[in-house]
Amino acid sequence: MLNILLIILAVYGLLAAYLYFSQNSQVFHPPKGHSQTPKDWGMEYETVLLQSDGQTLTNWWIPGDDDGLTVLFFHGNATNISETYEYVRMFHSLGLSVFLLEYRGYGLSEGRPTEEGTKADAEAAWHYLIDKKKLIGSQIIFYGHSLGGGVATGLAIKHPPAKLIIEGTFTSVPDVAADIYPYLPVRLMAHIHFPNLERIKQIEVPKLLIHSIEDEIIPYSHGEKLFAAASQPKTFYQAHGSHHEGFITSGAKSKEVLQNFIF
Repeated sequence: MLNILLIILAVYGLLAAYLYFSQNSQVFHPPKGHSQTPKDWGMEYETVLLQSDGQTLTNWWIPGDDDGLTVLFFHGNATNISETYEYVRMFHSLGLSVFLLEYRGYGLSEGRPTEEGTKADAEAAWHYLIDKKKLIGSQIIFYGHSLGGGVATGLAIKHPPAKLIIEGTFTSVPDVAADIYPYLPVRLMAHIHFPNLERIKQIEVPKLLIHSIEDEIIPYSHGEKLFAAASQPKTFYQAHGSHHEGFITSGAKSKEVLQNFIF
């Protein structure tokens, strides 16, 4: 019996050690290369190279109407900017310009993704829009999907945008880990956090939180908790469908929701 207990403890310890040391690869799943460009979508665009902590990021600027209102888009995990067509199409239909940020390690951007790295990457994108495009904060809307919501909330704390939209976003990485590994002390082990629940309380700009009740990756309860914690002004939209396509592919309804919130 003692031997069995020791084996169980050893396996438990090995699993905990594996999860601790492999957190970056557990959290970040960066697809390399680009499968399409905005040219394939019938849109004019500019490739924008940014420097972030010595890493070169390859991003896209897609102009809209001339009033300057721009979406700084933070994509989710296991995807990159070449897979954002549905979002860009929607933003374009509203006359918005779009800056698609490609985090380090994703797409054609150099480096390896980390929580601090995505923070620096977002900072570089902000300064590009302010310094190069001559925009002001009241012209910039942050939109973060899933993991991108964590990047967006981090930037919004330091540089408040006109408005913040987060979709399918988690309360924190340790909370997601606790959902997956309830038998491990993941909150104590975590060194990647994206503490969205704490951040959303401090962000005072108008906020739209979107979450699908059928989200198979980030439970709907995360969206409910974020909305409950968020400071006013805030709006919640209950979407339907999968994590990756539930909201943005709902056509006229998603356009109506965004149009009413943005304008």
